[in-house]
Order: sequence, then C-alpha cells, then structure tokens
Amino acid sequence: MPERSLLCLKRNVDVQGQFAFGKEFIAILRERPLPRIEGRAGAFFCIYWSHPSADGDGLIEWCTPVPAGEAHTLAEHYPELTLRTEPAHLEMFVALPAGYGAVHWNLACESLDAWGQEQQQEHAGERLALTPEDLGLRTTYLAAGPSDPGVDLAVPFAVER
Repeated sequence: MPERSLLCLKRNVDVQGQFAFGKEFIAILRERPLPRIEGRAGAFFCIYWSHPSADGDGLIEWCTPVPAGEAHTLAEHYPELTLRTEPAHLEMFVALPAGYGAVHWNLACESLDAWGQEQQQEHAGERLALTPEDLGLRTTYLAAGPSDPGVDLAVPFAVER
C-alpha cells in the first residue's frame, strides 16, 4: 500500500453504535462525494484501534483516501473530517464472504495472525521480518457489487531488513 492522504472520522463507540457510526461516515461521502482513487489503495476502510464489546467502547476510525495533491483543499470542505497521512506498508488480507459474521471475522483474524507469525520465523535467519504495524486492524470496502460486497479484513505490516 503506498503512502496516502486520508480524510478520517475517529470516535469511541459501543457495539450498537459502531454500525450507526459507519452509516454516518458513508452519508457524509454520499452528500459530498470526493474524487476516487482507483483500486485497493483508493477504497474506504474502517480501522479498529480497539474493539467495542459488551464491557466498553472501542476506538474506531473511518477513512477514505484522497489524492495527495488535492488533500488540503478537499479537507477544507470537510471540517468534520481529519486529514492525515498514512505511511506506505504491506497489507495481508482475507476476503470476507457476503453476509459475513463474527465466526468469519474471528477465523480471518486467526489466519492473519498465524500467517504473520510464520513469516517472522521463516525470514528471521535472512534478517527479513514482517512485523505488525501500529496502523490497526482494518476492514476494507472494495465496493465490488451488490452480490459481492468486496469486503476484506486486513492487517498492515512493515518489512524490516
């Protein structure tokens, strides 16, 4: 994933509030559309900095990539959103099926974690390691179509040499 400029909305929400929060973010983008960046790098996504649970709120951030050359001008038209730059990184992801639920989410998380640990062990002798970035677990919405929502769960990694 290349370095990219993002317009974001970040908030602490409870389990029920996380869905309303996502709808709020999408409504902002529908009311005032932004220029699209093609492909996966341009898809909007949700970062789970901490997960909402029955016991408490979680910190969630909704983000949409914007063209770097237009980022500051676009941000002026979205005072409710924060402009920030995300560093370049690798993303390992698992595609989630249409209508995915908690079981799919948990399996995807476990698979990504196991893969990352395998890579660290496999490349340790070559001084190449994949380490989870402090960029948060994320759900990416690729907007493939009504029958295939194009949703995946991704973990960002940095390659260290």
